[in-house]
Amino acid sequence: MQILYNKLKKYSLDDAVDFEQSDRQFLAMKNLYENKLCDDEHYLFMTITNALICYQLSGKGEDYWEEFSEALKSKNISSFIDVKDFFENFLVVSKNNKRLVNVKLGRIEKLERFYIEFLQNTEVYYKDMNKLAHDLASVMNQKVEAKTIIFAVKMFSYSSRNVFDYLEYFPVNLMIPIDSRLENLYKKYGNKSKKEIREFYIDLSKKLNIPLLHLDAVLWVNYDDLMNEK
Repeated sequence: MQILYNKLKKYSLDDAVDFEQSDRQFLAMKNLYENKLCDDEHYLFMTITNALICYQLSGKGEDYWEEFSEALKSKNISSFIDVKDFFENFLVVSKNNKRLVNVKLGRIEKLERFYIEFLQNTEVYYKDMNKLAHDLASVMNQKVEAKTIIFAVKMFSYSSRNVFDYLEYFPVNLMIPIDSRLENLYKKYGNKSKKEIREFYIDLSKKLNIPLLHLDAVLWVNYDDLMNEK
């Protein structure tokens, strides 16, 4: 823990936000916002819908969000039927998300009962992203800490920064998604600490004073250097 902390202690929460806002996924959604046809509420709904099917990709995540952004620019989404029609047509031609299409369309169907509530409460959800995570988890029948749920909150935050023109920080208790990068960093820096992997990152977050989901950006940007350093 101490070794990893020493390597990261120069970074602040502001640095983490800067890293996020240079993320190609953030830039793709910013570009879409500046060129979209749909209203703000549907822009945000399309963001979380896309994030919830953003797994088992056939290309890089950054490439996929840029592909999604370009495809959505020409569409005016104004109903849940429009949402389903877009993804039914988009996924079959997508270069970067062509696996498990029927399963992913089934996941989108689950969102229909959340559609109206979400559209009426977009800023409420931005100000309380814990509520969004819990409501999404309930609708999708998943755990709050599931990777796709947390990723949907993260991408919703990215898009909300465009819509509402202010930054709402991630809640400190919103868990970082444990992916292969974090597992590798844990094996290198934390598996001898006798701390379970989640506890390890919670403690690192507290020590750096950077909320877990913002810490993800710091680890992402520095991952190669952290893994290559001796």
